[in-house]
Amino acid sequence: MKIRQLCTRIEYGDAVSNHVLEIARALSSWGYDNEVFTNTADEFGRQVTRPDREYDPAGDSTDDVLIYHYSVYCRNYEQYLASPAKRILIYHNITPPEFFEPYDKGAAAFCRLGRDLLASLKGCDLALGDSEFNRLELVDAGFEAEKTGVLPIFVAYQVLLAAADGTGPLVPFSDSFKVLFVGRVVPNKRIEDVLRAFFYYNRSVNSDSHLFLVGATWVDKYDAQLRWLVDSFGLWGNVHFSGRVSDAELAAYYRGADAYLSMSEHEGFAVPLVESMAFDLPILAYSSAAVPYTLDGAGLSFEGKDFAMVGELLESLRTDKELRAAVVASGRDRLAAFSPETVRSELKSALARVTGGSQ
Repeated sequence: MKIRQLCTRIEYGDAVSNHVLEIARALSSWGYDNEVFTNTADEFGRQVTRPDREYDPAGDSTDDVLIYHYSVYCRNYEQYLASPAKRILIYHNITPPEFFEPYDKGAAAFCRLGRDLLASLKGCDLALGDSEFNRLELVDAGFEAEKTGVLPIFVAYQVLLAAADGTGPLVPFSDSFKVLFVGRVVPNKRIEDVLRAFFYYNRSVNSDSHLFLVGATWVDKYDAQLRWLVDSFGLWGNVHFSGRVSDAELAAYYRGADAYLSMSEHEGFAVPLVESMAFDLPILAYSSAAVPYTLDGAGLSFEGKDFAMVGELLESLRTDKELRAAVVASGRDRLAAFSPETVRSELKSALARVTGGSQ
């Protein structure tokens, strides 16, 4: 029996890419003949995968397994549909187009294309969301509920913990209260709301505070809006955009920050929440999409976007030692659900559902 993985792109540092490669490592450790095929790749990705043009679904047998990772529209879905192998779909979610519509109509159209295709992929042996939120979207799209499940993303937090050495970009701000957000600078993350909450906190509660926004920019018009907002608030001395960073730098941000703040309105999983748990960084997050499923009671979450309330909660995390300790402890407890051993066990169970335990 062969197991093949098919995806859109493999690149260094990407959460979906890491998930694909961790699955491949697990399969190899269990003795499975397996390969990864991808439509595009960066230099790192090309070293560990094969291009999907080299994948011929006609070479699959009904005893083989094809795992298809769906996170963006890609024509290689046709290869997935053509395979006679047992098929497992892993759905990483696609951002609803309305988030991009005001900023990039091309990106919005691409998201719409991807979401519209989802129902056409339901003829599989097993469909897995990487969160319960994503599994429920699969059911809403017409997938049979009894043929769905959840496989959490492999989060490489142990790599980040090993990369943290106590130095890094936050050292000059060691005496200040440091708020962190990690993620792509895209509209669904609602970074403008992070800025609004931080503006209240910095101007009305604690002026000795800094906000660090760590992640690559993607949408020029949205990026310009954020920078205009920082300028309007007069916060350039207190708000810092890092762009894309290395693992060592990312670890330094997690290690040096005092609180993690998310105002995102659409997440398929939210990897930075798990990374924050690993670093004992207390989480304050707007409860939307996959966030409540990933947190499952960890951190502090809220439903209304009252920026003054968020600012006061940040101050509580700074001044109330008992509250801070309880929030950190809840993250430690929740982190066990995302350990490599736990996710490997879930992966093995998913394979058994389609193979009957054969190898």
